Amino acid sequence: MGIVIKQAFKTTVFSYIGAGLGFLTVWFVYRKWLTPEQNGLINLLISISAITGSLSNLGMTGVTLRFFPYFRNEERGHHGFLFYPLVVTVFGYFLFAALFFIFRDEVIARNAEKSSLFGIHIGYLLPLTFFTAMYYIFDTYSRSVYLPTAGIVIKEVLLRIGILATAYFYHLHWYSFETFILLYCSLTCSVGVGLAIYLIWKKVVFIRPSTGFVTPQLSKEMRSVAAFSIITGLSSLLITSLDKIIVNDQIGIQAAGVFSLAAYFGTIIQIPGRSIVRISAAVISDSWKAGHTENIRTVYHKTCLNQMILGLIIFLGIVTNIDNIMTLLPAEYAEGRWVIILMSLAYLIDLATGVNGVIISTSSYYRYDTYFMLILMLVTAVTNILLIPIMGLKGAALAAVITYTSYNFLRYLFIWKKFQMQPYDLAFAKILFFAILSFVAAIVIPDTGFPYINILVRGSVTCGLFVLLVYKSQLAQDFNATLIKYVSAILRR
Repeated sequence: MGIVIKQAFKTTVFSYIGAGLGFLTVWFVYRKWLTPEQNGLINLLISISAITGSLSNLGMTGVTLRFFPYFRNEERGHHGFLFYPLVVTVFGYFLFAALFFIFRDEVIARNAEKSSLFGIHIGYLLPLTFFTAMYYIFDTYSRSVYLPTAGIVIKEVLLRIGILATAYFYHLHWYSFETFILLYCSLTCSVGVGLAIYLIWKKVVFIRPSTGFVTPQLSKEMRSVAAFSIITGLSSLLITSLDKIIVNDQIGIQAAGVFSLAAYFGTIIQIPGRSIVRISAAVISDSWKAGHTENIRTVYHKTCLNQMILGLIIFLGIVTNIDNIMTLLPAEYAEGRWVIILMSLAYLIDLATGVNGVIISTSSYYRYDTYFMLILMLVTAVTNILLIPIMGLKGAALAAVITYTSYNFLRYLFIWKKFQMQPYDLAFAKILFFAILSFVAAIVIPDTGFPYINILVRGSVTCGLFVLLVYKSQLAQDFNATLIKYVSAILRR
């Protein structure tokens, strides 16, 4: 667990730097410098390219996580493993490009009235899909060779600095919106290129496969994992992106822009979980190969505990300041209030279940994770289609709560039954009680009349009290040790 905590904390630090930059992007770019319709276009292009990029991989990210431990041998260039996902991804991209040209006119016609901007800029999906697909491959590979931070630094920090600068110059009227979109998409595409250059610089890129290393049996197993990973990867992305797509389809691109901005506050909660999953996937995969199930059990418990603590810190900061957040947002974002609260809750539930998906997907029962994803993809689609017409944007957010609760509960039951691993104990109930106390302490603080001061005071009280209670309780030793280490380092400076 030591390497997970160490690497995950480093990744989390950069992720929060990125989140800070992302907040500036939301606060200035999406809130002031772009219209809701323009926001919707950007988020729609990114959401769709995330799905099409994942599909273009043809399941090779799942193959990398599961089978790289069998290829791991630095002296022999990991037997040229990287060759296989790269070649398959290029082939998958050409399949996507063919389908794109077949269905492009139909998609443009469908969006002619509600989302004309999307139809005009649909061509950007071609480069975005290719470079997103390549980023997924290089990012998964970097995690497998225990270099998980690079992808975060490039995507969450450097990319957002570039986007902020580009948007600021657009705000100054240095160029048109068309030029801004071109620059925005170019920067997004450069992430995959940047990560590839970094891995080459670190001398971990080997693309000459070892002759005869991939036996017919191994090849068969890899194809099987790839087939299931296509479905799993697509389902996972659909769960996080389908709401925006359906909102755009049923309400319009302006509503999609409002939903995307409001949902961003909730996605901040996911940051610790994404950081831990990035490194724990390789550790758990190696543990399965070595038969170290007790190590997996420990990682499972500690990730659930530590992720819930970190998620609650952010959740408390958001919900205790929801009135102040809404005061600072433009009037057209008023419907986003419950989107912020419900999406934050959905991501908190997902965070508190730890690395359950990684445990299943890297085990011999990887097929079951695909089955769960298929069920949940159906739940996601049905709940969004049913709830959005009735409740609007709140319906999309409520659908996310139902979705995350359902599929994490299925995973929890499966791991408990198949592996006899159950991560929860009394410590989790105590931590929830600490969160309630901290919430009550914050909401009784009187309104100063100044939203920024309210956010600072209430955020400090609720988060500070919660951290203090968790620290004094000694319920999470890894959290306490990390807190002491970095607080001491700051004080020494």
